[in-house]
Amino acid sequence: MIKDIEKYLEVQNIALSVLNDIKHHIVYGVTEKEIALTCENLFKKYGVTESWYHGVMALVLVGRRTTLSLSGRDYLATDTVVQENDLITIDVSPVLNGFWGDCARSYVVESGGVVKEISDEELKDGIEAEKKLHIKMQDLVCPAITMHELYLIMNKEINDLGYKNLDFNNNLGHSIEKDINSRSYIEKNNNIKLEEVTIFTFEPHIAKERGHWGFKRENIYYFENGNIKVMGQQDLLTIF
Repeated sequence: MIKDIEKYLEVQNIALSVLNDIKHHIVYGVTEKEIALTCENLFKKYGVTESWYHGVMALVLVGRRTTLSLSGRDYLATDTVVQENDLITIDVSPVLNGFWGDCARSYVVESGGVVKEISDEELKDGIEAEKKLHIKMQDLVCPAITMHELYLIMNKEINDLGYKNLDFNNNLGHSIEKDINSRSYIEKNNNIKLEEVTIFTFEPHIAKERGHWGFKRENIYYFENGNIKVMGQQDLLTIF
């Protein structure tokens, strides 16, 4: 059993709850700034007031900006407006009592509101590609696999699905730590084994080669008795 697993679970469930709650506020006409502020207010409702990621509680990107890969050091929410048919990505990074949560989702807007049943084929394919990547990752990982090996396999999987990796550092996730500078990344030439980091994220940020949309989905994972587990309450994980 991972030390303090309940504390990690608590903050991750809050992150998932906020990402569920926010979908009701993503409507035609609102801006990135407004969505980001609403996320902050929702976190406050759950008792969270801090972020571990350079003070950015919710990194919100709207429309064509979803293809941007930005460090929290450089991110500023803009006045970009949600259109009647659009894509929005939100990556949240709360910290509670020193324990990190980390989660991201992509939201498709059709006819002015977030939908679960998507009619636009391009947007539907991107959302489904993200889910396939997470399933594939869970199917193949074991504690002894290195971050380098996982990166190579999953980057190829991204390409095979007809997408490219958008991450500005070309990684696919990182370890969950107490110090932001201590993170170890799922990237080329990193030979640390997953069992050495205990808890890690998987967060492919992808787009079609000439696509206008960037898709993102992030969960925290860990091993229990050698088996991969996704962190979070099941009903919250399956909402979106």
